[in-house]
Amino acid sequence: MRQAVVLRGRSAPCTLPHASRSARWTCPLRAHGPTRQRLSVKAIGFDFGDGESSSRAAPAKRSTQVKAVGTLAASLLVFGGVMKGSVGEAFLGALAATQKYQAAGKEVLAAYGRFYSLLLTAGYDSWQDYLLDQILLGRDNAFARAAAQGTLEGGAPVLRAVAYDLDVLQELSLGLGQVAELVSDTVPSAGPYWTEAASSVSIKARPGSVKALGAGAGGPLPTVTPIDPAQRSQYIRSPPSDAELAAWRAAISNKEAWSEAVPLLTTYYHLHGFGITSRNPTLRWVKGAFEEGADGSNPASPLPPLPALDSVRAALEANTLAHCAGRPAEHALVAGPSGSGKSALLWDYTLAAGRDKGLRLVDVGSEGPAAVLEAARGCGRYPRLRFVIVADHVDCPVRGAAAADLSAGLGRCGPSGWPENTLLYMAASSSSTLSYDAVTSKFGLILTTKELTEEQYGETLRKIAATAAGSEAAAALSDEDLAYAVEWARKQGGGLSVRAASQYVRRARQG
Repeated sequence: MRQAVVLRGRSAPCTLPHASRSARWTCPLRAHGPTRQRLSVKAIGFDFGDGESSSRAAPAKRSTQVKAVGTLAASLLVFGGVMKGSVGEAFLGALAATQKYQAAGKEVLAAYGRFYSLLLTAGYDSWQDYLLDQILLGRDNAFARAAAQGTLEGGAPVLRAVAYDLDVLQELSLGLGQVAELVSDTVPSAGPYWTEAASSVSIKARPGSVKALGAGAGGPLPTVTPIDPAQRSQYIRSPPSDAELAAWRAAISNKEAWSEAVPLLTTYYHLHGFGITSRNPTLRWVKGAFEEGADGSNPASPLPPLPALDSVRAALEANTLAHCAGRPAEHALVAGPSGSGKSALLWDYTLAAGRDKGLRLVDVGSEGPAAVLEAARGCGRYPRLRFVIVADHVDCPVRGAAAADLSAGLGRCGPSGWPENTLLYMAASSSSTLSYDAVTSKFGLILTTKELTEEQYGETLRKIAATAAGSEAAAALSDEDLAYAVEWARKQGGGLSVRAASQYVRRARQG
């Protein structure tokens, strides 16, 4: 005898057979595609029965309702990782605490407090925003990877599982007020003051749901639509802005059933990728994995285009743009004295050239050449992204096993060697001695920077001052000021350099 469990369905009810352990959820999909049979958790107020009001059984106890939330979370097929992060586990833990036999009130409140704190620390205005953001992130998600890499076929069976998961996650997107009320019911001593305070989480003056993000000072959100198969892009685009992410979240949450957003979600992964590479233009390669990186060589004060570096910057920019467009491009090696702008070339100017083209920069940090090949293999796992690996302050010539490995890796392309979607930009340390060795010969673009003349130093100083403090401050620099700046730079022992100009402007602004 099959007993139907109806969870606020907008279409035909899903049935949970209880006859055997091998039975499964039966949710027939609509004939026109992998949309869902609406599962529904009625925000801690479930509807249990056979769907007919005349014969509906008495409502289930709240404990049964909360346990059903855990069952739904455990049933996720593709997006299970969404609930396995610290915030998702804290959410389920807060609900579970309310059902723990003879749980102390402080234990229940502490469990909810941990969930609330983690959600706030993560920077979300609601639990629903968190769920939607994790869906779009697509971390550890084979469907997201397939959509991003262009290997997902239309009508693939996994689309049914994706539709099911989206519906389940929609049911799990309970309002904080609903969860807070459940906790308050379990711990009456918490009182209405606590319940009100715990019912919203935001550091913004005017918290609002994602559905209300269409207006305001920033104007209407951009429209997002499923991608036309005939207009698919060859490469993944740049990471979405905050406004674009809000638009994607709204496009999903505004669907009557989230499963109807499967085409939109496929489009998002196709355009922006998945995982950490989908959110950050700069990355670090640490212990065999990508981490979020700094936004340039000096995120606090990025260098503007400098006339003294125009020729080398133009050559590197042209190479970078060719790489972003899928045209032949070269690995680049930059050499020059200390402080002459090598890091700015590899970081600030390369990022500026490729940011809007979807380029991702990867910093291998202090490990330098030893980590380059491993990082390149990591980049090769994302064939529709374009990467530039940056190895800064490398002592040349590279020696030992690192030299042999790097020479062999840079000398080959394809699956067995260097990935075609990745370039290496390397800056030699000021103490390096360049020779046409096995490693250097693999760089098709070798650029050099020089110590600045007094005239170039003055131009550089004015440019950096204009960027840091405005054009009026730059115009206020007299010849006497410039002469003093030149004298100051030479006394520092580093000569006239881009770094000395930046340090002088910083020093002058600090008084």
